[in-house]
Amino acid sequence: MKNTATFLLLSAAIVLLGSCNHGPGNISIKKTKKRQPVNYANYIIEIITCKTRKDIRRAEYVRLDSLVQQLYIQKQPGYISSESGVDQKGNWLVVLSWDNLAHANTGQQKFLQNPLWAGVQKLIDTTTLNRKRFVVKEDHSTSLKDQKPFVIELATFKEKRQVVRDTFEKRDQQVEADYISRQTGYITRRVGVAPDGERLMMIYWKTLADADNGMKEFLKEQSVADYAKMIDWPTLDLKRFQAVN
Repeated sequence: MKNTATFLLLSAAIVLLGSCNHGPGNISIKKTKKRQPVNYANYIIEIITCKTRKDIRRAEYVRLDSLVQQLYIQKQPGYISSESGVDQKGNWLVVLSWDNLAHANTGQQKFLQNPLWAGVQKLIDTTTLNRKRFVVKEDHSTSLKDQKPFVIELATFKEKRQVVRDTFEKRDQQVEADYISRQTGYITRRVGVAPDGERLMMIYWKTLADADNGMKEFLKEQSVADYAKMIDWPTLDLKRFQAVN
């Protein structure tokens, strides 16, 4: 019986041969340059998490993730950028940015009909697959080009009910400028909000130690105590992923 790795290579070759004018001995993969968010405003961040099957090696998933991004995702209308990562518990993360919701929906629906999706299903535990989208109203983040390796700190949460949304967002911007962006190992930050009011905060750090220290210092810092009190802490879900691909 052919193993999973062989299946993936054959699937990738079929897609390549069907979409390129290469001969069987000259298959190549062209890298697509990542683009920054259109106007840095009103775009979609899609957060996808999952676990791989127990018998799957890390290298197999990384290989497939790279193929999916190069052969499919980066070629879709509205695609902006993507990052992938894995945490210490083996949870995988894919962050996709789209210029609007329609393109995000189309990209997802078309992928389910793509041969590469069959390869993904062979590697992941589909019961753990989770997907959520957040709208970014304004993005002042810097480019991640040439920044690897880096750590993605992903936090989702809600503010307390009595907190006015605009008040929270204004204070959030101040805290980023005056405190978060000045921490050791800080690279950049992206924030968004889901239709149900859940907030997304992704901070990109140089190392896991920088991320750990950043949270410890934040909890002790008196200058941001008022901001911390706006957060509904029981709703906080915090994860950290080492970037791959």
